[in-house]
Amino acid sequence: MMINGKEREVEPGTKVSTLVQILEDTVKDDPMIISLKQRTGKSQIIFILNDRVLQPQDYDNIEVKEDDRLSMVHPAFGG
Repeated sequence: MMINGKEREVEPGTKVSTLVQILEDTVKDDPMIISLKQRTGKSQIIFILNDRVLQPQDYDNIEVKEDDRLSMVHPAFGG
């Protein structure tokens, strides 16, 4: 499957929640993520599976397939 534009080997039956945890761990030391977690209690990262924005309550219910594409959208401040 594709994760953030890179081909990755993922075990059949892997839940999106497992991949979300792995991906969030890769940015846990990012100052923006730390600030957001301190202020809101959440990282505010958005996950998109096959062009569909996922809701956090659905992460445990979705198993990824070989041809799926999962993307992580990092929050950005603007003004």
